[in-house]
Parts: sequence; structure tokens; C-alpha cells
Amino acid sequence: MKKVTQRKERKQMGRPRLNPEEARSNRIVTFVTNSEMAKLERKADQGRVSLSSAVHQILSEFFREA
Repeated sequence: MKKVTQRKERKQMGRPRLNPEEARSNRIVTFVTNSEMAKLERKADQGRVSLSSAVHQILSEFFREA
């Protein structure tokens, strides 16, 4: 006799998708001096965010002012 198993509906896991206009899909690569890097790291530490988030905040502020 075969066992009949019922499949439970799984909840969707993971982060929900962002609106394509809000998704960060482009990358910028640049070089900074040791002192610039130290300043960026301090800003990230002060805001308790990642270095990437700190740089994104700086760019966002720049474009808001432009």
C-alpha cells in the first residue's frame, strides 16, 4: 500500500523584491587614500552602518543638494 503524503503550503522566505526603480543594481568602483578611508570608516561606525551604506548615504545627500 502506498503512503499518501500531503504537502503543506510553504511560506515565502527571504526578503521581498524591491520595486525595480528602488533596487540598487549598479556598482561604482573607486580608489581612496588611507585618510579618506579612515574618515569613511569613522562615519560608518558613528552611524552604526556598513561602509557601503555610509557611502550610499553620502551620495544620496549629494544628489539631494544638486
